[in-house]
Amino acid sequence: MKTVRQLMTTEMITLPREASVAAAMQAMLKHRVAAIPIVEGQRVLGIITTRDLLGQALYRLVGDVMISGVATIGPEEPVTAAYEMMETRDVAQLPVVEQGRLLGLVTRLDVLHELGKLTDPLTGLPWPGTLRQRAAELVAAGREIVIIFVDLDRFRLVNKRFGHVVGDRLITAVAEVLQQVTDSAQDLLCRYGGDEFAVVTTRSAEEAEALAEDLLAGIRRLSLPELEGFTLAASIGLAGGRRSTEREVHPGATVDDLITRASRASTAAKTLERPILHAHEMEAMQVLQQAVGEEESRLRLGPLTLTVEADRASATVEFEHEGRRYTGVAAGSPIGHGPLRALAQAAVNALAQLLPPGWGAEVEEIAYNALPLGVAVSVALVLASPTGEEFLMGTVPYPRGDSGAVVRAVLKAANRRLGRLLVLAAR
Repeated sequence: MKTVRQLMTTEMITLPREASVAAAMQAMLKHRVAAIPIVEGQRVLGIITTRDLLGQALYRLVGDVMISGVATIGPEEPVTAAYEMMETRDVAQLPVVEQGRLLGLVTRLDVLHELGKLTDPLTGLPWPGTLRQRAAELVAAGREIVIIFVDLDRFRLVNKRFGHVVGDRLITAVAEVLQQVTDSAQDLLCRYGGDEFAVVTTRSAEEAEALAEDLLAGIRRLSLPELEGFTLAASIGLAGGRRSTEREVHPGATVDDLITRASRASTAAKTLERPILHAHEMEAMQVLQQAVGEEESRLRLGPLTLTVEADRASATVEFEHEGRRYTGVAAGSPIGHGPLRALAQAAVNALAQLLPPGWGAEVEEIAYNALPLGVAVSVALVLASPTGEEFLMGTVPYPRGDSGAVVRAVLKAANRRLGRLLVLAAR
């Protein structure tokens, strides 16, 4: 990592404390700077910024309006130390001082550029800006790249069930595992946001897919004492590495397209319960629609009704399986997502009639996800057996105003386990 000395500028403007506000303004305009150290010889007395000059009389002395007791930093300090000091002191620049002598000035803009628009304080990984910059540089140089997008499964339930502190520990542990698997000579790993990570790699498509397998295996092996009974998994999407035509001369646009396609592929992988999916295999939303149709062929959706009154919402849902009908009813709040939750619970109550003795099901959470081609609704179910709990997730497209989508999401989640459960029920 670079030091402050490697980043600082030595071509700076300084003023004595006897200079006027007018002189400071003229110097800032002439040299296009937003801050000027106030010095006595080589000793820093303070600093004055454009903000400090606002509203000041032109004849006043800068020594009277400057910020004194200004924070300084040594030239051999790492860039991260400069960033932390700027954040703590809420300043946009730091004089660089060695043995009381002013050597230069380092600005927040310089630091942010070097750090790739910040590193994630939780994991120490760079944010997506660094990945985009590195990927664009590789594309501009004619290198072939692959984007690997890693999305942890059911992380929202971790936060809800075990708490956000445990969730943060899990994110940190996952980051450490991914760092161990990747090779900095070929790969750049970043935290993309929330429970998502991304890698840009110069490996071949086949090698990148092998890396994705290793990333997934590392995540699956991870265990935390606080998450006893919770199985960690992830959905991974890949894009790139299979170019058959000449690229356009817009590296940034190319990188954004690859990131979008890898992200879509991870969403499709999660929906289809395929842990790893390459973007070239299929368009995410088309796969989603096809998967919904295949799931519904096993347990078919019958009539459903939803009535919303002033004080309650009532729902009735009917399923058909092997010529028999199963009806569920539920009530809920008429406010917000209450009516849709009532529909989801009615669907679960219908499904409960198919479960083995001693089993039960309940709606855990309903969430809406913005996808590149529209909105999807996800329903998380808790499936309770005599020996423990299992979480199921169903996701389907959510056309505006289609309340039945939440029922189809329940159906989708249930169909993933229905065959096994019916066998158990028949015993």
